[in-house]
Amino acid sequence: MVRTGDVREFAINKQSIREQCGPAAYMRGEAYFRSGQVASVKKEQGGAGYRAIVKGSSRNRYEVEIAFDEDGEIAASCECAAFSPLTFCKHIAAVLLKLADEETEEQPAENEVISEKDAHLTKQVIFLFDRVLSRQTDSDLGSAEEDMMDALPLEVEYSCKLVKSFSNKPMFAISMKIGLSRLYIVQRIKDFLKHVEAGTSMTFAKHFSYDPSEHVFKEHDSRFIRLMIEAMNVEEIYKDLFHSFSSYSHREERILMIPPAIWEEMLPLLEHLNISFEDKNAGTHRMEMMEGALPISVQLNKAGGEGYQLEIEGLKNSTFMDNYGVAIVNGLLFKSDPAQLKRISDLKKMFHYEKDTRLLIAPEQIESFIDRVVRGLNQFVNVEISPQIADRIVNPPLNARLHLDFEEERLLARLEYVYDDIVISPLPQKAMKNAREDVILMRDLDRENRIMAVIERASFKFNGKDVYLDQEEDVYDFLYDILPQLGDDVEIYATESVKNVMRTVEYQPKARLDVDIGTNWLEVSFDMEGMDEQEIQNLLRNLVEKKKYFRLPSGQFLSLEQESFKEINRLFEELDLRKPDMNGNRIRMPAVRGFQLMDQFGKTSSGIQLGKTLRKLWDNLRNPDNLDFEVPTDMDPILRDYQKYGFQWLKTLAHYRLGGILADDMGLGKTIQSIAYIVSETAKPIEDGVAPSPVLIVSPASLIYNWERECHKFAPELRTVVAAGDRQERSELMSEMKDVDVWITSYPLLRRDIEWYEKQNFRTLFLDEAQAIKNHASLTSHAVRRLQAGQRFALTGTPIENSLDELWSIFEAIFPGLFSGKKSFTDLPREKIARIVRPFILRRLKSEVLKELPDKIESVQPSELSTEQKKLYLAYLEKLQSDIVKDLAVEGGFQRNRMKILAGLTRLRQLCCHPALFLEGYEGTSGKLEQLLEIIEECQGSSKRMLIFSQFTSMLDIIRQELNGRDVPYFYLDGSTPSAKRLEMCDEFNGGARDIFLISLKAGGTGLNLTGADTVVLYDLWWNPAVEQQAADRAHRIGQKKVVQVIKLVAQGTIEEKMLELQQRKKDLIDEVIQPGEAALSTLSEDDIRELLEI
Repeated sequence: MVRTGDVREFAINKQSIREQCGPAAYMRGEAYFRSGQVASVKKEQGGAGYRAIVKGSSRNRYEVEIAFDEDGEIAASCECAAFSPLTFCKHIAAVLLKLADEETEEQPAENEVISEKDAHLTKQVIFLFDRVLSRQTDSDLGSAEEDMMDALPLEVEYSCKLVKSFSNKPMFAISMKIGLSRLYIVQRIKDFLKHVEAGTSMTFAKHFSYDPSEHVFKEHDSRFIRLMIEAMNVEEIYKDLFHSFSSYSHREERILMIPPAIWEEMLPLLEHLNISFEDKNAGTHRMEMMEGALPISVQLNKAGGEGYQLEIEGLKNSTFMDNYGVAIVNGLLFKSDPAQLKRISDLKKMFHYEKDTRLLIAPEQIESFIDRVVRGLNQFVNVEISPQIADRIVNPPLNARLHLDFEEERLLARLEYVYDDIVISPLPQKAMKNAREDVILMRDLDRENRIMAVIERASFKFNGKDVYLDQEEDVYDFLYDILPQLGDDVEIYATESVKNVMRTVEYQPKARLDVDIGTNWLEVSFDMEGMDEQEIQNLLRNLVEKKKYFRLPSGQFLSLEQESFKEINRLFEELDLRKPDMNGNRIRMPAVRGFQLMDQFGKTSSGIQLGKTLRKLWDNLRNPDNLDFEVPTDMDPILRDYQKYGFQWLKTLAHYRLGGILADDMGLGKTIQSIAYIVSETAKPIEDGVAPSPVLIVSPASLIYNWERECHKFAPELRTVVAAGDRQERSELMSEMKDVDVWITSYPLLRRDIEWYEKQNFRTLFLDEAQAIKNHASLTSHAVRRLQAGQRFALTGTPIENSLDELWSIFEAIFPGLFSGKKSFTDLPREKIARIVRPFILRRLKSEVLKELPDKIESVQPSELSTEQKKLYLAYLEKLQSDIVKDLAVEGGFQRNRMKILAGLTRLRQLCCHPALFLEGYEGTSGKLEQLLEIIEECQGSSKRMLIFSQFTSMLDIIRQELNGRDVPYFYLDGSTPSAKRLEMCDEFNGGARDIFLISLKAGGTGLNLTGADTVVLYDLWWNPAVEQQAADRAHRIGQKKVVQVIKLVAQGTIEEKMLELQQRKKDLIDEVIQPGEAALSTLSEDDIRELLEI
């Protein structure tokens, strides 16, 4: 609400809004206003203020109130967190801007004189867009049209040179000349390209102007210029991004820099153009691209003394453009590999500060130098090796050997690279030198490096004498993981001591799983032939700790990664075992942790055996009808087969003291299946003379009376109590709770009375519409988890609406212990979550049980009047009863006052729908409207498509406002909708557009085909059920392939309940009671009126 402390005084205009809200809130508010985030603005009664809805981020919606007083002062409030009495937020700014905009629109514009300047500016704008619309496409650039057959072809001459970019890298830059017989230098190349792009003329000299209507470019020139335009546009983009020029074009306007990507596209055109290349050393010549080895001379010779030298000629006069893939040597351009150019470019940089390009090489470096550098240079330049070096080069094959020994709990290693009679010991690194100085050994460095890369993964140590591993885990990792990776690259020479610690014989571990039904514990026992219990326990501890091996008493390594242990490892991972779970060679844990194994280990394998009790339990959970619980006699004929299966599922879970979620599609009868279970449980004999505790049903407030109604309908023997009303009424019920079978309350009332509820012990807890506890941190979830109940079940058609966390929250309430903490749940893969919950969720869709279903399901959903609504209804009912009693007391009073009676009954029905239908300014809520919105939300979550009927178009308007506020799209039809528009909307709806159709009962009850819907909601009752039937038949007709659910909303304890009873008692109401149209109400008897009004 607006507070008096929130008051400011200012006129509504942009300047005052900016001053009061501040620049930041104003700017954001303006963005919200311009993007249409102000969803609705309503003027309050009397014009004293406004209420508005503003869409925020993340689909949030905020209510904003703006109020004015007689002095022009303004007060504002907003629901958002940023609002404070001292600061108007962006949402308030957006609403004020909306109001200012509307106020501006209402004011007539002043007469303004249009000057010549205005007219000229307008003409320029028209020309700009006319030019854009009429401009030639890129594919037409420079090509001659039929009306340009006489256009003169232009001669173009290009010049290319190198310039430095801001990053000091060389780039290609192009300048050009154009003309007819005489060529003119393009002084401002970008201006010229812009004229070409725009199709406009440009003057070069007194005797020559470029005119696109008279001149045409040759084909290859046209394509090349188009690429130059693209390069110019790229440069403009970079200039805008970095607020600076990306080239030197601001200093030298004749040239255009060409980026590498566009240069690639230009290359195929160069040979067809008149283009030259300017080189500062070689001068200007025709530009050509060459291929092959670069003309750089490289010689490897013996140097004075013992060393060697590499001499490179032509390196310093060369330019290497790796980003273009071009090398320029002595003015010649060569195409080359960018990676190689990058390497030789870096080589050139190394000699930048040297006098010459001569490199001296030490004798110990020559082998690796020839193998790496000389081999690399040979790929793109010619390298000459002097004979006195070439004759000493030998290239024998590599034979790598790894010697292993195991002594004193250390693994010793010695690696040798053998090249004929040359042996190199790379471990440690300092022993890498070739011992023969008379030859230059070309070593297989690639293979050597591959071997060392594997060896270095081990944590070898060197003590000056030996290379070794002394940690048990490091030894195992090397022998069982690293060593196999060496493959054929190395020959292994292992001593007997090494072979002895590497056990190759596989153990066959066995695990047995069973469950103790009495204690609800899962027992896992293990056995390994040849091992005593203590060894098995130690081995299991290693498995739980996820170690890769187990060290046998003999010192041998037993690999726990071998095939025979994989299934046991998988079992441990599924059970998420911890050390405290272990006791000898047995592991005990709550049985709930074993249900996830049903699909993984359901069939006995060689390594895992299932006990008889566990097999039976899993089989019964997979086939709930195995135990064949007796269906209550009175309900057996009512329940369909799939509902009996649901009853058996509930009973089976209860038999094993397990919880679950009955998640059947909306309309499949979750309520009646639950009632059948309750009847079955309450029929059990009383044990030890102790009265059984009641079943607790918690549902949304709108459904509590629906539960009471369904219990009375299908199981009238159940003693049912609805714990609702004010605190005093509820307290009286709580103080006298005895001889009760079913106790019904709502989630809000459960929260208020939780201190009483948590002290009670309930036989079974049913959580209807359990998505109400999807937020684990909510007060409702906390309250539900505090309840004490022997069995817990959740009922919901949408167990997951937005995220898997919602599923965890529901199971935490009905089946605590099925999952561990929320963090570990979040870390679980979805497939594992699905395996864990599969036995405890039963979900059937209408499409799956279609053969059992009627083609139309009708249900009545009672709703409770809101507090304000109930006060108004009772007050009006009392007055109407009093007036009608007086009217009927007079002889013939019923006939004379029938229209007055009709009006009174209509007012009562409107109060049931929404008091705002005839009480202007009513700002309270409506219980029935809230229930409808819940149904809409559930239908949207289940992908249902709805028809919503009401006989009151003003009620449909209220529903429209609610849907608009929630951004829910819909169609609307009433008596004013033209016939053609009706058919168009019906076709769109049946085609899948929008999921809700609001229809006036009188206007749309007949003649429409709306088979795209599968749910029909009758918001208010009609005197004639045949009219309701016709409305439902808009969806339930030929062509409908789905089951149609028809929901009647009835206000609890009102005239609507009496109307429903009257309809059901008089099935032939059309003929006996009323003709179509309310005017025929006169055929209702006086007794009917007295019954409806209880007078």
